[in-house]
Amino acid sequence: MGQCCACLRGILSSSGIEMSSSIHNNLQAEVLAVDVSAQQHSIDPEMSAPSIEITNDSSSQISGHGLALVDTTVEQDQAYWEWKVHVRGETGSKVPMFGVSNKRNSKFYEILADSSIPEEKHGTKFMCAVPGLEDGDVIGVVVQQSELPMIQLYKNGEIQDGLLVSRFRGTVYPSVYLPQSPGNGFSATFLYTEKQFIHGSPSPTITPLIAERSLM
Repeated sequence: MGQCCACLRGILSSSGIEMSSSIHNNLQAEVLAVDVSAQQHSIDPEMSAPSIEITNDSSSQISGHGLALVDTTVEQDQAYWEWKVHVRGETGSKVPMFGVSNKRNSKFYEILADSSIPEEKHGTKFMCAVPGLEDGDVIGVVVQQSELPMIQLYKNGEIQDGLLVSRFRGTVYPSVYLPQSPGNGFSATFLYTEKQFIHGSPSPTITPLIAERSLM
């Protein structure tokens, strides 16, 4: 009888641990979900080109031309965000680029401004040019740090063959490049939450961008 009671206590104890672990995991998931939905990301003016204009009433909408970086690093293994493209007036022959870029500062842009390097090569090594964009098009960006390709672009919910980056290195930030055009025809809005997404992630395992502090 004593052995049976001991076994019963062991089973109950083990079940209690499993239940506690399950509850803890559920709570962690709920807290993380709240944190993600409450996060606010914006275009970082300190890391973006001086020719980029950030809309006053929306820190996630830009116009002008040059490279623009978001203020949050890509830390999670799989992440997704979108850019909604706006086209107004003449756009010229050059096209926007989407992907990620390493950290930049004002000195970076000052040095390049005095060089012969074309603006579209200013920090865009880990980005892809997307031709044929029309007003209202949405570019989805998938980052998978442990798989290849590490960056894959989608256009209006459809995967774009050839628009990918096999590898990138270092700390990176979501980024967009707007080309200079006769009428500054391109502008873009950064979308980073489930509520904002127009098309959404292609897989439930690829989640919205999470700030580094929320992963700790």
